[in-house]
Amino acid sequence: MRQRGDTSFADLLNALRVGELKGPHFELLMTKTLKEPTGEFALNKAIRIYPTRKMVEDHNNSVLQYYRSQGIRIYKIESQDRIIDSGRNADKIDMSKVVSNDINKTGGLQKELEIFLGAKVMLRANIIVEKGLVNGAIGNITEIHWPNFRRDQIDKDIPDLSIDFGPDGIHRIEPRCVEFDGKLNYGKVERRQLPIILCWACTVHKMQGCTVDHAVVYLGPALFETGQAYVALSRVRSLEGVRIVELDCSKLTGKKPCNEECLQEMERMRRHEPAADPE
Repeated sequence: MRQRGDTSFADLLNALRVGELKGPHFELLMTKTLKEPTGEFALNKAIRIYPTRKMVEDHNNSVLQYYRSQGIRIYKIESQDRIIDSGRNADKIDMSKVVSNDINKTGGLQKELEIFLGAKVMLRANIIVEKGLVNGAIGNITEIHWPNFRRDQIDKDIPDLSIDFGPDGIHRIEPRCVEFDGKLNYGKVERRQLPIILCWACTVHKMQGCTVDHAVVYLGPALFETGQAYVALSRVRSLEGVRIVELDCSKLTGKKPCNEECLQEMERMRRHEPAADPE
């Protein structure tokens, strides 16, 4: 459905999905390899889709460094953490020993977050589902609202943000609190932080369900799961909006490129045949 206006791209994706890519498909992909990151595919514009979090972090850090070199004011936002419901003495405890560094174990909220006007970010929580403010929504920061109507950050302030989510409009996002298990049997930890991450790059897994007009897609040797290439490419509406880095054609083929049972079911539906009765 995303690519219904681009039949060549839809044909390529259908072939990739069932493991039937042929020479013309590979030739088409080769024409989309990224030579120079300019225009909509510049370092800080089109989102980059990678298979691993390490690759995502490296790219986001590269973009941050680019903005620093341009003299952009960047704010560091530190989470506010506290131990709650603990059966042990938590006075003067080093919170870094109690709280995991894995964002997936801290309710999706980061310990430190760097932000600035214009930064591309992704929501890490469902805020207002009916308005499109869901986990995975991508937008750009348009305004930073410091507490008490101040114009700048003091100490460890956590501001509200106005974020432009494109077709879903501009919305004010506030800090939120989450609870999670601390390490070393210290009970529950409460963290208050903005529910966003920087998002000039994103993992294939996190892009599931998203649709974008432009993306730089990694199709190199670091792909490690069946279907990653298909998911990454199919997030984009048209082939014109795709550029590819590190194309490894061997990663797009294989002895078991697809789920045979799924393929048989797709063929059955195309023939409009009734489903088999369960045993």
